[in-house]
Amino acid sequence: MTTTEHAASTVASPGASADPGDDDVTATVAAFAAELRYEDVAAPVLHRIKLHLLDAIGCAVAGSDLDISRSARAVASRMGSGGASRVFGTQERFTPIAAAFANSVIANALDYDDGFEVNGKGMGHPSASLVPAALAALGRRPVCGRAFLVALAAAYEINNRLILAMQPSAARFRQVYGIGQHQAIGAALVFARLSGCDVAGIRNAIGLAGALTPLPSLHKYNWQSRPIISLKDGVAPAAQAGVQAAIMSEEGFVGSADLLDGPQGYWRMIGSDRFDASLVVDGLGTLWLAGKGSFKTYPACRWLAPALEAFENAYVKARLTPAAIAQVRVATFGIIADKLMERRPLNPIDAQFSLPHLIGAIATGRPSGPSWFSAGAFADEALREVADKVEVCVDPAMDRLMNGRMRRPSAAVEVVTTDGRRFASEVVAPLGGERRPVDDGVVLDKAARNLGGRGDAAGLIAAILAIENCDDVAGLFDECF
Repeated sequence: MTTTEHAASTVASPGASADPGDDDVTATVAAFAAELRYEDVAAPVLHRIKLHLLDAIGCAVAGSDLDISRSARAVASRMGSGGASRVFGTQERFTPIAAAFANSVIANALDYDDGFEVNGKGMGHPSASLVPAALAALGRRPVCGRAFLVALAAAYEINNRLILAMQPSAARFRQVYGIGQHQAIGAALVFARLSGCDVAGIRNAIGLAGALTPLPSLHKYNWQSRPIISLKDGVAPAAQAGVQAAIMSEEGFVGSADLLDGPQGYWRMIGSDRFDASLVVDGLGTLWLAGKGSFKTYPACRWLAPALEAFENAYVKARLTPAAIAQVRVATFGIIADKLMERRPLNPIDAQFSLPHLIGAIATGRPSGPSWFSAGAFADEALREVADKVEVCVDPAMDRLMNGRMRRPSAAVEVVTTDGRRFASEVVAPLGGERRPVDDGVVLDKAARNLGGRGDAAGLIAAILAIENCDDVAGLFDECF
C-alpha cells in the first residue's frame, strides 16, 4: 500500500485519533526539513515540484492586475517597504513578511492555483503559501536552483502529510474547518531552510508558526451575506505567519518545542478531532506526497469544477450559442445550492464562488482566466441571461459523497435548448487531481496563457523547468514581477 492509499484509508476511518505517545513528530519533521538533500528527492517528485512552482508563478502573473492584488500591494507597502523581496505587479521592494503576504494574495487572486487532493477530496492550496514564502527568502544572499527546489520539496512534503493526518471527522468538518491555515508550517519550513536555519532553528520556527496560525474560518466566508471574504482560502495569513515565525526564531523568540505532538497538539489547536501521526512520519523521505498535488483547470472554487466541466462538455459538444440556451439544470451536492448560486456577484472573488456567473462566462466564450472577472464580463447582458437560466437540484448520492467522509465534489448537467433539445454530461470528480490527472502539457499550456503578457513566456517556462542549473534563482524570476 502506498502512503497515499494508506492516507486515504486512515482519513476515512472514524476511529482515527491521536496517540498521546506520539511525542517525536515535531523533532522528526524539523530534522527532515533541515537535513534533506537534493539527491534524496526522486526525480519525478522534483519534476512535479517544478510544475507546481511554474503553475503558481503563472497564476500570480495572471492575477496581478485584479483589484485585490492592488490592495495587497498597498497593504505590503504599509507593512514594510524597502526590503529585498519582490512582489508581483510592481518594481518596489519589500520586507520578507510583507512580500510573502502580498504574493500569496496575488497567487490566489484568481482561485486558479493548485491544491492537494486524495481521491477527489481537496485539502488546501499549498503553492499559494509555500512559493511566496520561498520567494520572500530571495535577495539577501544567493540561492541556487537545487537549494530552492529541495527547500520546496521539504515544505510540500510536510504540508501534504500534515493536512492528511489532521483530517477531521465529517461531524467536526461541519463545525469547524480551515482551507489553508496549516500551510503556515510549510511556509515556515521553506523560509527557514532557505535562510540557513539548522534543525533547532527550524523546530523553533515550527513552534512559533503554530502560535501565529490564523483561525480556521471556512464556515464564516459570508456565504449568505455576499460578497465572499477577501482572504477566502487563508493562504496569505498562513504565508505571512510562516515567514514571520522563521524570522522571529532567527531573532531569539522561543516557540513551542513539541507543537505537533500529543493529544493537545497542533491538530487540536486548529479544530480537528483526530490526528494520525503515522501519516506524518512513516516513510518520510522514501514515500513521497510532495508530488501528489492537483492542478486547477478553471479559475474558480474547486467545489464547482465538476459542474463547470460537465456544462462545458455538454455545451461545446452541442455547438450551442448563449441565445440557444433555455435552461441549465445542474444536479450536485447541497452546498452549491445553499452557498454558491449568487447570480449577481459583486467582485471577482465573489464571482469565483458563483456557479451561474461562471457558467455564463463559459457560455459566452471567454478564455479561462482574468477575462471571466473583467468589467466587461460583469456588464455582459448575454452572460447574465445565461446565469439566470442556471438551476440546481440536490442529488442525494452526490450530497452523501460530499458531506460524508470523502468530501468529493461531483455534478451532472443537462442543457435544454430553446427548441427542446437536451445535452447532458456528468463529472464524478474534479479534473487535475490524482483521481483524474492531467498530463504535463495541460499544465504547461495553462502557464503559457497565464504568462503571456510577460516578455518571453516560453523562455521563462524553460528556465523554471531547468531551475536546478541556476546559480542564483532571484534573477530568474525578475521578468515575472
